[in-house]
Amino acid sequence: MKKKLIDIKKHSFIIKADYDDVLLLAKLIQAEGEGEPMIGKVAIGAIVVNRVQNPNFPNSVSEVIFEPGQFESVTNNRIFNIENIDEECLISALKALEGEDPTDGSLYFYNRYTATSDWIKSKKVSVAIGKHNFIA
Repeated sequence: MKKKLIDIKKHSFIIKADYDDVLLLAKLIQAEGEGEPMIGKVAIGAIVVNRVQNPNFPNSVSEVIFEPGQFESVTNNRIFNIENIDEECLISALKALEGEDPTDGSLYFYNRYTATSDWIKSKKVSVAIGKHNFIA
């Protein structure tokens, strides 16, 4: 993977995150949010940050992302096939890690056009951004 230069010392994150966490979060955002507006990409990153902060989820970026069955792009291996991270996805990851959260604290999201889980579709939607519904 072609690494982009990020000086994470110039950023103040609201959770513990290192360079590799930034890249991993950006890859998840790209895999889950390709074609979404930037606010939607930040929102996907915010879901991970919100989970890290929630005691019912693992307490690191990588543990949240790789928790079995949580993200379609991990399950179908799409996240592992991203070689060049889009700059907008990288910026979105940084914004989410800095505390930007257009989801109002949501812990889940799904693509309302492709989701098949009755459980997720039965939950009250907090906000809709692009093709995704976000759930607290």
